[in-house]
Amino acid sequence: MTSFRAGVVAIVGLPNVGKSTLLNLLLGQKIAIVSARPQTTRNRILGVKNLDGAQLVLIDTPGLHRPSGKGRSELNRYMVEEALRAFQDVDAVLVLAEAPTEPDYKIPPSHAALLDALAAAKKPSVLALNKIDRARRKDLLLPALDAWSRAHAFAALVPISALRGDGVDQLVEELRKLLPEGERLFPEEMVTDRAERWLAGEMVREQVFILTREEIPYAVAVTVDSFKERAKDVVIDATIHVEKEAQKRILVGERGKMVREIGSRARREIGGLLGCPVHLKLFVRVDEGWSQDARALRDLGYE
Repeated sequence: MTSFRAGVVAIVGLPNVGKSTLLNLLLGQKIAIVSARPQTTRNRILGVKNLDGAQLVLIDTPGLHRPSGKGRSELNRYMVEEALRAFQDVDAVLVLAEAPTEPDYKIPPSHAALLDALAAAKKPSVLALNKIDRARRKDLLLPALDAWSRAHAFAALVPISALRGDGVDQLVEELRKLLPEGERLFPEEMVTDRAERWLAGEMVREQVFILTREEIPYAVAVTVDSFKERAKDVVIDATIHVEKEAQKRILVGERGKMVREIGSRARREIGGLLGCPVHLKLFVRVDEGWSQDARALRDLGYE
């Protein structure tokens, strides 16, 4: 009789490498927000994928980077610490890196912190070389895979496209091999440990990232003030926190046009998640310097 396997795998990588896209694809539903901007993910997110004879528990993490210069803040430090903590108390690590688009591939220096953390963790690991759908020449993959195989003793290296699903079945099989034998860790019907209330706030923040100017998303946090489930719908009140009055003016927009669009798009996303109509009311509030204040971070849910 084949033994059951169950374990926890941290998904790590630089910002904007596709970790959340991959998690959503693996789970078959959206629990992690996605945008084209780096550092969209701020908190670790747990997702549960049930396989035939195994349970794969995946931890999506903020992009691992070294905060420096203008971008340094308490929020930056929090995100890096969240990513580094993901190496602890897991059974294996899945490293995501981008497939090359040019010849003469070398692992960028920006991956140094990731490789150092991987070496220190001493956990079995798999490398997924993501975004192969964007590679103009497939012959560029072999030098990149060779460079990564020399950088660390990965159990497997798999080219994938988290956007299209190419190579993902093979990746899942490689991860399954690293899971220890044991009982399932979470109920079979469970998809994530995050509450629907928290996910709703994230979907509001996602639309801010998608719709607003470059400087606005990184100064934004979202709190859900009220989440009322009724017989046929859900009523949500949420606050979008910014750091400056000028940011609030941009976020609200002329005659409230921008915040209404954010609310309209977020409402559709949340409705899709909950499977029912959603009534969403958004407020915009200035909390000066919240991303630099450790206490404010805790108050806004970053702890």
